[in-house]
Amino acid sequence: MTNRFENRVFVIDKAIGPTSFDIVAAMRRVTGLRKVGHAGTLDPLARGVLLVCTGTATRAVEHFMDLEKEYQFDVRLGVETTTLDAEGDVVREAPVPEGLTRELLNTAAASFVGPYAMTPPAYSAIKRKGRRHYELARAGEEAPVEPRQVTIYGFEVLAVELPLVRCVVRCSRGTYVRSLARDFGARLGLPASLTTLARTRIGAFAIEDAFPSEKLLPDGPEQPAGLALEDALSFLPGVVITERAGRMLQFGMSPLRQDVVETIGSPRHGAMRVLGEDGTLLAVGTRDSERPRDPLRICDSFRLYVESAGSAPASARPRVEG
Repeated sequence: MTNRFENRVFVIDKAIGPTSFDIVAAMRRVTGLRKVGHAGTLDPLARGVLLVCTGTATRAVEHFMDLEKEYQFDVRLGVETTTLDAEGDVVREAPVPEGLTRELLNTAAASFVGPYAMTPPAYSAIKRKGRRHYELARAGEEAPVEPRQVTIYGFEVLAVELPLVRCVVRCSRGTYVRSLARDFGARLGLPASLTTLARTRIGAFAIEDAFPSEKLLPDGPEQPAGLALEDALSFLPGVVITERAGRMLQFGMSPLRQDVVETIGSPRHGAMRVLGEDGTLLAVGTRDSERPRDPLRICDSFRLYVESAGSAPASARPRVEG
């Protein structure tokens, strides 16, 4: 019997309080599926968009994690804590100048746009020698946190009620907004920490279209619909390959340039959808060069066989888990 929740992508609005894994556990109860995963952790104190994938859609998690993120957040100027948010102990305080204008705040925010060497918080899930940094910090062990390169696409001030400043940022994966709040304060010559955080968008997946996590109940009156994987991945360019190439794909043979009968978007290099002539999503592939005969390198295969092309012998079919 087909499970209508399987092989889909769900846009969930995570409430403040639960962990991202709590939401995955709730989705398992609602869907009756074991193969469930999320595309990007949200801290318990944060709310907002969390993409949850089921079945074969879990293989596409990395492609969703690479999407641009948007966050709205409040920064408290004049106070820095151990965790860089409202949960930590205060380690530094300073008075906030009354003459701190919105223009000065926006100038400081705009200075972050572009590549940015960010030092993650000491209290983070990043591992060092097999242990999480927050475990080391809680044990009182000092461990250097290596800076990481991220990209800030946009950073604006939305409202000012000193010492609180409400901001919105568009950024790449790997960005810690707690660190951004700290560094924003430093540009102003002040300690700073995060007080509220909401992820309002991942790519085109917006919080306005998300299903509230509070309604994730096995017998609830409302159930999340989810998106078919081919629709959820529509942000990727694509290539349509011949029926023969689709059949060969099931034997582990990657399509060549001459197997492509149609292109969608600009699939020159990088990740792209591989579609059958009937529009079926077969795989996600990538090409690292422009040489005509270079094959697509298949990253993830989503179909055991192509019905329109006939199934491969059982011994030749690639093993698919779940």
